[in-house]
Amino acid sequence: MDRRNFLKTSVAATALASLDFPALASKVKSYGKVRLKVGVLSDIHVANKATEACFLKALNYFKERRVDAVLIAGDLIDDGLMPEYRVVVDDWYSVFPDDKYPDGKKIERLIVYGNHEIEGHKYKGARSHHSPEVLQRDIILPVKEKFWEECWHEKFQPIYMKEVKGYKFIGAHFVNMQYIPGLDEYMKSIEDQLPKDKPFFYFQHVHPKGTCSSPWVWGMDDGASTEVLSRYPNVIAFSGHSHTTLTDERVIWQGAFTSVGTGSLKFMVPLGGRENSKVFASTEKVPAQMPVLSGNKGHHAQMMTVYDDYIVLQRHEFENDEDLGTWVIPLKGNAKPYSFELREKTEKAPQFYGNEKVTVGERVPGKDRYGEEQDQVTVEFPVAVSHDGFPRPLDYEVQIEEEGVDVFKAVLTKRVFSNTYFFGEKKDSEQPVKCVFSVRELPVDKKFRFAVRPCNGFGRKGEPIYSELFPEGKFA
Repeated sequence: MDRRNFLKTSVAATALASLDFPALASKVKSYGKVRLKVGVLSDIHVANKATEACFLKALNYFKERRVDAVLIAGDLIDDGLMPEYRVVVDDWYSVFPDDKYPDGKKIERLIVYGNHEIEGHKYKGARSHHSPEVLQRDIILPVKEKFWEECWHEKFQPIYMKEVKGYKFIGAHFVNMQYIPGLDEYMKSIEDQLPKDKPFFYFQHVHPKGTCSSPWVWGMDDGASTEVLSRYPNVIAFSGHSHTTLTDERVIWQGAFTSVGTGSLKFMVPLGGRENSKVFASTEKVPAQMPVLSGNKGHHAQMMTVYDDYIVLQRHEFENDEDLGTWVIPLKGNAKPYSFELREKTEKAPQFYGNEKVTVGERVPGKDRYGEEQDQVTVEFPVAVSHDGFPRPLDYEVQIEEEGVDVFKAVLTKRVFSNTYFFGEKKDSEQPVKCVFSVRELPVDKKFRFAVRPCNGFGRKGEPIYSELFPEGKFA
C-alpha cells in the first residue's frame, strides 16, 4: 500500500481512536441514549463584522447537530469594547433567535467574560486600533453588569449556575489572571445542589493551574481554582485563554477532577522550545533558524455528548472541516485514562509508517528569526500519521549525528512542529515538515547524518528515519 492510500484508510480508521481508550472510542454508537449535547469553544476574538465568519460557522455546526447548549469560555472579542460584543450577540441571535431553534426547542447559553472583555481596552492592540475617546466611551468594564443584562436579557452574576436537561453548569466570569474571587464560598453555598452520581460542569477563562496542558502552557491561574475543584471528583472543568491546539493530547487532564482546554476558534499559539515555536516570558535572545509558525488558520471547537456512563468529546477544526479525534471519559468507577502519569507510562510512541525518507537541501543564503544573515540548509521529511494503534505525533525531534568508530553520536538536537500541526492529519500530511539548520551548526571534521523521530507529548519518541550520510566538510 502506498503512503497516500495508507493515509486515507489510516485517518478514517482512527477517527474515533484516542490514546489509551481506543476500545471505548470505537463503541460510541453503542453507548445508549444521549443525555446531553453541548458545543464547547472559546477565544473567538471577534473584532467587527469582518471577523465574524468563523463564529457563525461554528454556531451553525452546533445547530446542525441539535446541541442543547453552547459553552463559550471567554474572550468573545478583542478590545473590550461594546460594539465588538454586540456583533457577537447579533450573531448568536441570528442563528438562535430568542435562544431557540426554528421548531421552538430552547438552546441554553453558557458564556463568561474573558480577559479581553474585561481588560482588552488596556492592551496594545486596542490602543493602536482606537482613539482614546473611543476607548473611554465604549469599554465594557465600567458597565459590565448592565451591559451583560442588555445583551443577554438575564441578570449578571459573577459566578452563576444553570441547569440543562438535568445537568448543572457553573460559570465564573473573569476578574483577574490569578483567581476567581469568591469561588470557594460560592461552591460551598451550592454543595447541596450538586450531584454525587453524575457529572457537573464548570467553566472559567484561564486554565486552573497544574491541570490541562500544565506545566508547559502559559496563562494559568494561581491554583486557587484547582484547590476548590479538587473537592469534586465528578466535575468536568473547561477553560481557554492559552490558544493551545486541540491536536495536543495534553489538553485533557485527569487528576482529582477532569480539566479540558477549549483551544481557540480564532488562532493557535505554537508554544515551547521548538525551532518554529513562540517564546514567552524571556528576555534572552533564543537562537532559532526558523520564524514562528502562524497559527492564524487554527479554528477549533468541540462537541460534547453526554451518556449515562461516558462523555465523548469530538474535536473539530473549521478551516478544513476536519475532525481531530475523540476523547472518551468514563463516568463509572475510578478509571482516569487521561491522567498524565498514566499516559507517561503507557502512551505509545508515534511511528513513521516505514518507508519515509529524510532529505536535505543545498546550502543557501538565509536569515534566522532575528534577521541575522547566514547560510542555511533545510531538512525535510513527511508527516507521521497515526496507524496500527500508534498515535499522531505532537512534534518531531531532529538530530545531527556524527559517525564515530562504531556508533553515531548526537551532537545537536532540535524540536519542530509540522507546518500545520493544528490541522487534521489528512490536511497536515499534504506538505513535508521542515527544520532549518545554520551551516555553522553542522560538523566540519566528521561524517554526519540527520535523524528524525516523531514524538508524543508525554516523553515518548518513535523509531528514527535518516538522511544519507554526508562526508566531513559537506556544506562547509
